[in-house]
Amino acid sequence: MNQPRLTSGKNGTGGKNRLFSPTARTWILTIVFGCMAAFVVIPFAVKRYSGANSVYVAAADASLIITPTPIPFEADVLAPACADCTPEPSAEPTPAMQVSRYTALQENDDYPTVMQLQTRLMELGYLDSDEPTTVFNSATSVAVSLFQRTLDCEMDGVASSELQESLFSDNAIPYEMKLGDSGTDVESMQSRLSELGYYESKTNGYFGTATEDSLRAFQTKNQIDADGVFNVSDRDLLYSPDARPKIDPTPTPSPTPKPTKKPTTTRKPGATATPRPTSGTTTTEAPSATDGDSPSSPGDPPSYTASYSADGLISVATAMLGYPYSWSEESPAKGFDCSGLVYFCLRTCGVSTSRYSASGFSAVSSWGNVSSTGDLRKGDLLFFKNDTSDRVSHTGIYCGGGKFIHASSSAGKVVTSYISGSYWTRNFVNGRRVFG
Repeated sequence: MNQPRLTSGKNGTGGKNRLFSPTARTWILTIVFGCMAAFVVIPFAVKRYSGANSVYVAAADASLIITPTPIPFEADVLAPACADCTPEPSAEPTPAMQVSRYTALQENDDYPTVMQLQTRLMELGYLDSDEPTTVFNSATSVAVSLFQRTLDCEMDGVASSELQESLFSDNAIPYEMKLGDSGTDVESMQSRLSELGYYESKTNGYFGTATEDSLRAFQTKNQIDADGVFNVSDRDLLYSPDARPKIDPTPTPSPTPKPTKKPTTTRKPGATATPRPTSGTTTTEAPSATDGDSPSSPGDPPSYTASYSADGLISVATAMLGYPYSWSEESPAKGFDCSGLVYFCLRTCGVSTSRYSASGFSAVSSWGNVSSTGDLRKGDLLFFKNDTSDRVSHTGIYCGGGKFIHASSSAGKVVTSYISGSYWTRNFVNGRRVFG
C-alpha cells in the first residue's frame, strides 16, 4: 500500500514551526544573562568603591602591603630649608591660667591645712614650736605677719594662696629682722643687746640704724657674719649663755684670806634677837587664773607664793595658767612666749638668769642635765624639738604627775599638757634641774 510522502517547507507536515532561529536565541540569552549580572555587580561596586568606603578599602588594601623598615636619619633632616626661618615660640601660660593649689586661710579658720601651715611656720622660725592644730589662732596670725614682714608685704596676718606659694617653696626665707622692721621681737632684741652692752639707745621696738649698728657690733664680737640682719642663728646665740658681751668681764682675782675675827661678846640672858623676814619668798593676793581659763583681767597681778625652790617655781607657773600666749613677751600684763614664761617664773623665784631662748636655757651647764623623762622631778625645765628639726625650740616647767606647764602657741595661752603624749614623747630632748 502506498504511503503519502511528506513534503518539506513552512507549511509542510514534516518540520516544526519555530519563533526564533538558533542564532537569535543565542544572542537573546547572552543579553538576558548580561543584564542579570549587571543588576547584581554594579550596586555592589558602587557601595564598595564610592565615598568613605573607598578610603576604607584603600586603607585595608594598603595594610596588606609590607611596610619597609625606615632608614635612620639625623634631626637636621627635619629642619626648615630656609636658613633664616625662625620657629614660632610656643605660647606660655598667663598668670590668669595658673591656679594655686593653696586655699587662703585666716584667723578662726578650722581646717586640716592649718596644721601644715603651722608646721611650716615653726620650721622656718616664725612660730614657737608646739604640737600643731587645725585652728588658725592669733599666734598663727602673728607668725604669718612676721613672714609677710620678711617679704615686705602688708602685714594683715592672712595666709593668701600667693603667700603660701612662697612659704612652701624651696626658696622660702627663714625668720629674720632687718633695717626698717618693727615689732615686739625687735624690742626684745634691743633689750638683750642693751644687757650685753651693745645697745645704748631707746628700746622702742623699731629696727633703726642704731639697732643695726649694735647688731653688727654683736655679730663682729661673736665672730659671725656681720651683715646687720638678725636671723635664726643670731637669735639662738644672742639669747644663750654663749653670747659674748661687748666688754669681756675682768677675771675675778683669788680672794685674800682674811684675819680671824675676835670672839664676840655673848648676849646677856633675856635678850631677844629681832627675827628677820625669810628671804626669797613673795606672796601676792590677787585672784589666780585656773587651768584653761583666761584671767579676769590680764593686767591684774596673779596670785602665787614665790620662793627659791621647785615648789615656788610651780606655784608661779600654775598662777600663769590661762594667760595669753604672746610672741617675744615675758609678763602677765602682755602675755608670754614659751621661753618668756620660764624666764618670768625663774626670776620671780629669785633665780639669777638672763633672758634666754628655749635653746639658750637648755644650754645652761650649771643646771643638772636630765636625759630621760623617767628621771624628771617637780620644778625641772623641759626642752623639746619639733618633727622637722633637731634644734631645741620649746620649753616648759615640769609639775609632777607626768604634766608640764608651758606657753602654747597652738593653744594660744599658758596650758598644762601631758608629756606622755606622742608628740612630746618623740620630741623630748632633755631637762635641766635648777633646784638640786
